[in-house]
Amino acid sequence: MTDKDTSVLNRNGLLRLFSGSFLIRIAYYLFGFVNSVLLARFLGAESYGVYVFVLSIVALLSVPTQFGMPILVMREFSALQAKAQWASMKGLAVRSHQFVAVVATVVCLCAAAWLWLNPAAYAPDKQRALLFGLLLVPVLSLGALRDAMLGGLRHIILAQLPESFIRPLLLMFGLLIAMFLLPVTASAGNVIIYYVFCSLIAFLAGWALFRRRKPDGMQSVTAAFTTRKWFSAALPIGLTAGMQVLNMQLSIVLLEFYSTDAEVAFYRVATLVASFVVIILQVSNTVVSPYISRLHAQNDMSGIETLVGRSNTLIILATIPLVLGIVVASPWLLATFYGADFSAAYLPLLFLTAGQAVNALLGTVAPLLNMTGYQRDVTRAMTVALALNILLHLLLLPRFGLEGAAFSSMMMLVTWNLILWFRVKQRLRIRYYV
Repeated sequence: MTDKDTSVLNRNGLLRLFSGSFLIRIAYYLFGFVNSVLLARFLGAESYGVYVFVLSIVALLSVPTQFGMPILVMREFSALQAKAQWASMKGLAVRSHQFVAVVATVVCLCAAAWLWLNPAAYAPDKQRALLFGLLLVPVLSLGALRDAMLGGLRHIILAQLPESFIRPLLLMFGLLIAMFLLPVTASAGNVIIYYVFCSLIAFLAGWALFRRRKPDGMQSVTAAFTTRKWFSAALPIGLTAGMQVLNMQLSIVLLEFYSTDAEVAFYRVATLVASFVVIILQVSNTVVSPYISRLHAQNDMSGIETLVGRSNTLIILATIPLVLGIVVASPWLLATFYGADFSAAYLPLLFLTAGQAVNALLGTVAPLLNMTGYQRDVTRAMTVALALNILLHLLLLPRFGLEGAAFSSMMMLVTWNLILWFRVKQRLRIRYYV
């Protein structure tokens, strides 16, 4: 085990890694909050709802495009680096990019053809926004692969910079310019076009970072391919990732049919504010995942227990104040920053905050199973959660609207995390808090 591996197992080393990732993640959430306020003020609730709907469709189309490849690449890169298997690492990089590029092309062409053949399905501005939004599918999917490679190589901070800092920062500057300096037409389509531009710049910046940090061992070797093994491992991860995205986007997609674009915007704001609850959990997952894979490759279960136990303790200590702050401050925050209309998001926000609190307090569960080879357990748990989520949405959303969607999502999060927590205890038999 290297000095770098050993340092992450003590509290000071873990805190150092957490602090860097936390700064990136808090910047991401603050930019997201500011951008959501600017978008709500710039576009209005209806057009902001269109913008949110387009990004939800992009997220859904990215599911078959990525199909679990980023998680697989992170796990395998970490294990392959520990074993100095550079040829396999190079082969995985090549094959994963080929897969994503081909599938993204097919998915985008099929979606564009459907929009072209059904011009009356959406209003002109929404259809225009959807067409431009399709350009995001390959850019974001290839960017996710690059982030996964950097993360697998344990460049944790660099892996987060393009998508968590560069892109939202560019978006914020563009919105400020459009609102206060240049006379830009306020439409969802125009914002999506600029979002594509920001994503492309972030992608190029991330690729440059990877080129600088790519291991020397990858340079001169001939790529080795174990394609069947990789795709076999990616299948359950891809199914899980797809169901997870569907769980997260289900409310917005169904609200589009049962409600108005304005209520889609309200729900988006509620999910954004509630997501602050899991900021420490997400930092933990980003930091510890490659180390779990590396320690597992070295058969060091004691190291995994120490790492996960201490990170989960940090999550609990940091999450409880966040939950209390959101519950108390949200009525003022919604009315002051977004406008009086967005006060309708408060009750859905409470449901979503409760669900995310359970998500955070149960700690690092899905990455722990994925990084130790028990990805099929994650898939089964997500299947149960998705089925429950769909059933509750169909029963509650038509009658209770925003509140029904939020309650359904809360129950999905609670169910999914409880199942995973029990599977971790059963499979790995490690102490969960230290």
